[in-house]
Amino acid sequence: MRILIHDFAGYSFPVQLSRELTARGHRVLHLSAEGLPGPKGKVQAEAGDGPGLAVRRVRLSHHFRKYSPWRRLVTQRQYARDLEAILEQEKPDVVLSGDTPIDVQAHLLRSCHRRGIGFAHWVQDDYSAALEFLLRRRIGVAAGLAVSPFRWLDGWVARNSDAVVSISPDFVPRLRRMGARSESLTVIENWAPLDEVPLRPRRNAWSESLGLDGKPVFVYAGSMGLKHRPDLIYMLTKALAGQARVVVVSEGVGRQHLASQPELPNLTLLDFQPYEKLPEILATADVLLATLEVDAGAFAVPSKVLTYLCAGRPVLLTAPPQNLAAETVQRSGGGIVVGPDDSNGWIEAARKLADDAELRTSLGARARQYAEAAFDIEKIADRFEAVLTQAAERRLYKSPGALRHGATPAVTSRER
Repeated sequence: MRILIHDFAGYSFPVQLSRELTARGHRVLHLSAEGLPGPKGKVQAEAGDGPGLAVRRVRLSHHFRKYSPWRRLVTQRQYARDLEAILEQEKPDVVLSGDTPIDVQAHLLRSCHRRGIGFAHWVQDDYSAALEFLLRRRIGVAAGLAVSPFRWLDGWVARNSDAVVSISPDFVPRLRRMGARSESLTVIENWAPLDEVPLRPRRNAWSESLGLDGKPVFVYAGSMGLKHRPDLIYMLTKALAGQARVVVVSEGVGRQHLASQPELPNLTLLDFQPYEKLPEILATADVLLATLEVDAGAFAVPSKVLTYLCAGRPVLLTAPPQNLAAETVQRSGGGIVVGPDDSNGWIEAARKLADDAELRTSLGARARQYAEAAFDIEKIADRFEAVLTQAAERRLYKSPGALRHGATPAVTSRER
């Protein structure tokens, strides 16, 4: 098949999927946004990439502002038109698009169907709920009205996609209420590329450069927005004074909140680091931190937790217990989960981990074992390959004249 995979955010696991599908004989164009703030994976061509893979970035206008709804909308309209132009030029059999603003996703879906291209909607979060969460803090109850067009788009995309891939079973009831067809709906949980987070020693060049070879180190690495409870990170740092150090590698409004607080001697704030430094950053941690507030648990699953599990370090997570990230940490046995309203439990768990090196070692080993068992890219790609094949074939038979133009049903590499 000719496959276009679009990951707006530019994470590491979708491009790993693209590389695996290319190794199976498919021709894959992998697209992500250039100019979007946040951590990025290997979203550029690598020396070992085969001729069937192209990795490209689609430039966002310099007017893009993540926390400015109006400027985001204007910029995203142009971005959607740029994607359509690429679609017209490349003419893939099927598109898999995820982590994408719903207005861009809807435009891409319409563009695919006008051209007889199958479309798979990769649901990474509840976009309209996340947008309402953001706007509620700015405009109060009016946020519900402001978000209603995006909520409608969420439903329209779910109903009209040839396949819907949800990263969490928790999203499935909502998708069904919006009209997603059961036969087109699949749950495939996210993962992290094991080979990109190899085990590294606690003492390494990165830890030494920051003088982090003394007391236990707690590390938060990844996006930190309004939903990530920076206040809990600050509270924990304050409680661990004299016992442990806390390092935050992040950018965004959550990081800005931390920087605005009175300085703490055991808190180090750093901007995002080069991706190739990630194994050393995570290895420097004695404990890896992740946070998610109560309201955000219904629409977001922090993917940083999956990368943490690869590092072989214990995870200390505060999140609603029903959130998939919390369920994953508990399932792995690789960490401790505390409810986001239990600040005393959060601090108690941190102190326990800081004091007990044997516990940290045991939890970290279980985390890595889980990642090695669950993040098998060949098995994951099997499932995506089947979904993309079905999406391409559904659209093929729905498109008038498709067979007359010489198109043939797609087949998986196993059928081949």
